[in-house]
Order: sequence, then C-alpha cells, then structure tokens
Amino acid sequence: MTDKAFRQLTMRITLALIVCLASRILSANLSWYPGFLDNRPFTVRTTRFLCTGHPQYCRIDVCKLKLHRNGSSTISFRAIFPEPLQPVYGAMKIWYKTNVNVWRPLLGIDEWGDICQFLGATENKFTMMQVIYSHTLKQMMPNVSLTCPLQGSIEYKDFTYYDYMFPPFLPAGNYRNDITLLTPNNHTILALQYYGTVRAKGIFDLSMG
Repeated sequence: MTDKAFRQLTMRITLALIVCLASRILSANLSWYPGFLDNRPFTVRTTRFLCTGHPQYCRIDVCKLKLHRNGSSTISFRAIFPEPLQPVYGAMKIWYKTNVNVWRPLLGIDEWGDICQFLGATENKFTMMQVIYSHTLKQMMPNVSLTCPLQGSIEYKDFTYYDYMFPPFLPAGNYRNDITLLTPNNHTILALQYYGTVRAKGIFDLSMG
C-alpha cells in the first residue's frame, strides 16, 4: 500500500469513528454536541446554493447565497406549496470531493424516509443525521412549527451555518449536501443542493483526498 493510499484509509477510518462518536453523543438529546466547546479546528463556508422545484407542487420565490469577504456566507430561501401535500418523502445524501476532483458518497450517509413522520416525531427516535437536521431546521426557522400537510410558504432569511453546528472533528475538503422532497410516486417536489468547504485551521492538512 502506498503512503497516499494508507493516508486516505486512515482518514476514512478516523471519520467513521467520529461519526460513531457523534451519534452516541447526540443520542443524549441535550444540545448540538454536549461536552465539546463551540470552537472547532476548522472553518466551514457555504459556497453555493441551488434550488429547483416542480411547478405542479412547488414555486420557488427566493434561492440566494450571499458571500461575505470577512465572514460566513448567508443563505435565503422561500418556497410556496399551493396545494396540501401528504405524504411527503425525503432523501438526503452527503458527498465529498476528493483531490482528484471526483464526488464520492460520504461513508454511506444516505437517508430516506417519511417527512411527515419526521416532523411529528421526537428526537429520541431519530438517527444521528436526523437529529442534526432537526436542530438545523429549528435554527433556520425558530418561530415556525413545520407540520403536514405541507402547504403555504416555507422560508428562512440570511441563515448562516456556523462551525459549532458540525461534528467536533471534520476532514478538510469540499462537501455537497443533496436534499430532495418526493411524492409517493417518486416525483420530485423540491430539490436543494448545498455546497461547502471545510478548511483546517493552522498548518495541518486533514483532507481525505
């Protein structure tokens, strides 16, 4: 095994251990990451935000990313669901881009499920990723109670992903988060793509590429 291959394998094993640790921490259902300081050894930036909706089910009024030179980027979103939708299914997948410019699934993080059940469930029944998404939704829309059927407007304005919202240890590199809402017939209602970078602080290269 070459040094590069060994390094890649080591980083993947390390990330797998981090994911397992985070899932056990989050199962306590206390806060983002109990027991860890908010400071992270990396910086997260959202670099691109894309939205597409099927005109029969969803109209997108706002899909915007603002890049700030000396601070975190902000995203704004507004969609209208003209007719009540239930049931609604959701798919979520996270990708990592290697140094050879290839997107690869991140450790099998590929969720699929009933969104209405997710919105109505308590966090002690969630997977690790579902807990993270539940916390993020509460940060995005703190005064909105999302329920089914989905109808009317859903929006957030100038939302920022801060470093402390992510696991305490995260390999540097480029990430993509795909989120899709689907009808029971597998028709796409709404598709979102969040692109971001994780950059290590200091002189260490923590990438998996």
